[in-house]
Amino acid sequence: MEEKEISQAVIGRLPRYFRYLGELKDQGVERISSQDLSSLMKVTASQIRQDFNNFGGFGQQGYGYNVEYLYNEIGRILGLDRQHNFIIIGAGNLGRALGNYLNFERRGFIFRGMFDKNPDLVGMKVRNVSVMPMEEMEEFIRRNDIDIAVLTIPKAGAVSVAERLVRTGIRAIWNFAHVDLNVPAGIQVENVHLSDSLMKLSYNILRGTESGMEPDKGNGET
Repeated sequence: MEEKEISQAVIGRLPRYFRYLGELKDQGVERISSQDLSSLMKVTASQIRQDFNNFGGFGQQGYGYNVEYLYNEIGRILGLDRQHNFIIIGAGNLGRALGNYLNFERRGFIFRGMFDKNPDLVGMKVRNVSVMPMEEMEEFIRRNDIDIAVLTIPKAGAVSVAERLVRTGIRAIWNFAHVDLNVPAGIQVENVHLSDSLMKLSYNILRGTESGMEPDKGNGET
């Protein structure tokens, strides 16, 4: 049977469901209705049910959702029941901050290596990982079964580094460089432009000031 195509909007909401359900599980909540989950997340109950129905529903009429089961199922859908090895390219402030973020490992994302073209940074340690020269990147990726490359380098070098990554057979790129990457089909790219988020905040602040309304606070995701 042909696999159902899931919209990117639905996929984009899954990590948020996962986060809220994890918090409920930690609080000892065993069951929750779509209405109660709606009140917590500020997403309509109808939207929640529609999203979950893409994957089989998970709930029972009048019974709600089993929190731990739903948490585990969404984690499985997101691929969090397996390990993903990643490297960081760029040992500047952002790269080091990401390398030190322990929550990645709790989600199955294992920090394996860091690379930089600056010889002054080579050998520096981020946690237990030493910064390596860029010349060693391709061989390291192949030898260590790396799934994801994180780019935290300036725009000028991002395209050429991405081309090198494509040739290694990397499966995904998490791109913080201020350029949208175009790569062959089959390689997943998530472009994260931090200044875009700030400009969105600026717009919402301005809109709230001019209208006298509360600015849009978004969904609170981090």
